[in-house]
Amino acid sequence: MKLPKEEYIHVEENGRKVTYCTMRQKVLHTIGLNSGHTGRRLYTRQGKKYYKPYRNYFYGNDKDLDKLVEAGYMECSTEIAHGEKSKTYWFNRDGLDWLGTQIGIHIYDEEN
Repeated sequence: MKLPKEEYIHVEENGRKVTYCTMRQKVLHTIGLNSGHTGRRLYTRQGKKYYKPYRNYFYGNDKDLDKLVEAGYMECSTEIAHGEKSKTYWFNRDGLDWLGTQIGIHIYDEEN
């Protein structure tokens, strides 16, 4: 499984411009790599890039992330809130290694 190169796809639908998030944007958001908190958490040492996530979760129902659960890269739990079924997704160690390979960064996990 490969991540798309772009984080967003822009399309024209019914005369309007619509933006969709790709799987790349969702997985980067899951570990906080595309947010403003990457300052001290993303660094280079001896020519290699490293990242220490400040979070590892994505809340919602998502078909792209369901594919990563099926592939064994993510785990998820299902809960019912306000009468609606929703999931929380998180990367396991295999998933963090897969993602790190996809984006060229070693991703730490304090629990593993």
